[in-house]
Amino acid sequence: MLNSKYEDFLTFLTSKKILITTHDLADIDGFVSCYTLKFFLTKYCAKPISIFFSELSKHTKNFMLRFSEKFPEFIFTHTNEVNFSEFDVCIINDTNDLSQIQFNRSEAIKLEIPYIFIDHHHLNKNILRNGNIDSLNLINDNASSTSEIILELIEYFNQNLTVSYKNLIVAAILTDSGFFKYGNNQTIKKVSNLLGEEVNFQLLQLMLKNEDDISERIAKIKGLQRVELIREGDYLIGISNVSSFGARVASMLLNMGFDISIVYSKEKNKNIINCRAKQTICMQTGLHLGKILEEISEYSEGSGGGHDGAASLSFNSDLDTVLLKLVERIKEFL
Repeated sequence: MLNSKYEDFLTFLTSKKILITTHDLADIDGFVSCYTLKFFLTKYCAKPISIFFSELSKHTKNFMLRFSEKFPEFIFTHTNEVNFSEFDVCIINDTNDLSQIQFNRSEAIKLEIPYIFIDHHHLNKNILRNGNIDSLNLINDNASSTSEIILELIEYFNQNLTVSYKNLIVAAILTDSGFFKYGNNQTIKKVSNLLGEEVNFQLLQLMLKNEDDISERIAKIKGLQRVELIREGDYLIGISNVSSFGARVASMLLNMGFDISIVYSKEKNKNIINCRAKQTICMQTGLHLGKILEEISEYSEGSGGGHDGAASLSFNSDLDTVLLKLVERIKEFL
């Protein structure tokens, strides 16, 4: 339970000038959790609170436009530039991996102030993070979204949510849980408690609906053309490669019949692997892709992690060696 941390978390922040951010190419959960956290903290903190985004994903931008049409009074205010000397602490939402954050588009992150993680991905406590106030991290890898953790924080302090924030939180939970595919009973209960006449499930579905653009459709077709099938007993593993949209191609492979998917991409300075597994496989076998990729990251010059059924790895070492090790570790659970 995180309740024991909530009091210390808020006490520390009340006198600070706070910067809130999330990972690069912010998805809806990262985006919403930043605004919702600012909404919560504004009631208690006397100093200004700023939100920084390096870049928003296309789906997040589309959602923001549709949301603004429904709630024109809601103003999304954030900055694309940051001067660390103006802040006392940075709160990083929806990731605990500094390599996923960019304050400068031309170089990796260089955080010059203390920082706190709020995240729903597994945290490897064996990795030393200079500057992280780890005693105040709010990490819950049983939550399907970071917005759920922010919601629990708000509920703990009995703060009332406006209609617009209720809609934002439900939208974030729906997208990150795959419309409950990766959620649990608590996920459904949290959404149910927020739904009502002012929060309409069908309307949110329409606001979140996105048609694949042609580049994503091409990536999915290429991913299918290149897929390699590995059979391990009654389980099917699919391995493919694309230059972009790796996470979406990995999810697509599960829909096509694979139990586990591995999709890799080669970039100029690094390799990226996206993995997905059906939730039933994880529950039956104890497979946790996030922990496996986190383990591999420690000797592959990279960083990785995630959930049991959805994880990613960014690394610099030999791709073939890492893929071989990854498949071996997955097979140990099957």
